[in-house]
Amino acid sequence: MSVWMARPAAAVLLVLVGIAPSSAKPYEVRCKEPLPVFTLGEKSNPTKAQEAALCTCIWENLGSWERRASEKIAAGKEDEVSWMHKRAFPARFGAAVEKCGGMKL
Repeated sequence: MSVWMARPAAAVLLVLVGIAPSSAKPYEVRCKEPLPVFTLGEKSNPTKAQEAALCTCIWENLGSWERRASEKIAAGKEDEVSWMHKRAFPARFGAAVEKCGGMKL
């Protein structure tokens, strides 16, 4: 799973000799709720109903500051989110995805 800022600024690339890279792309989730676009695993293929239920569950499991941060991030206004919330949001969002069963879809 990845969230808008789940990747560090300096990424580390690990290349394993003899193993072909996967051509599968992670499933991209776009919610009607004001959540940032995020991805599930490469083998994820939820139905539209499962995706909608996941989005609703995530939204319901975010607290007030997390919802405000999510709304701004989803609207492309990351610069309006405090550095503290930018740092904390990915972990909180990821916990909500896991609690809502997103890792099993």
